[in-house]
Amino acid sequence: MCDKSKKRIIICNELISFCNSLLIDLDYRVTPAKELVESALSSENIRHLNFISSENILNKKQINSLLSENENNEISQFMYSLGKTDLKTQRKMIENFKELIKNSRNKYSEKHKRDSKLYLSFGMFFGIVFSLIWS
Repeated sequence: MCDKSKKRIIICNELISFCNSLLIDLDYRVTPAKELVESALSSENIRHLNFISSENILNKKQINSLLSENENNEISQFMYSLGKTDLKTQRKMIENFKELIKNSRNKYSEKHKRDSKLYLSFGMFFGIVFSLIWS
């Protein structure tokens, strides 16, 4: 359970990096959407976003990741809408999506911290119980 939270946090961090990469490109080059996504996904700090491809821009495919169903729907909608609006609206949309993912990351981080403490407490408790039984 704790490991799943960790992976969700990693995915959120990579989605934020993905958005940052998109924003940087929009500021300087304004690359076509398909090339922009392929370039951002080829970044060395993005390894866990294999559920996203440039095909998501052309076809509205359902994303299937470790994140919640609502978050997967948001990712699908975001990817499908890339490159379909003017530059100003595009930047705003990316910023809004990035904030959504930051909020999700914070939620998963809090859950991870809470669960980690719980698992540590259980481990300590059962360790003490077993040492008392075996002594």
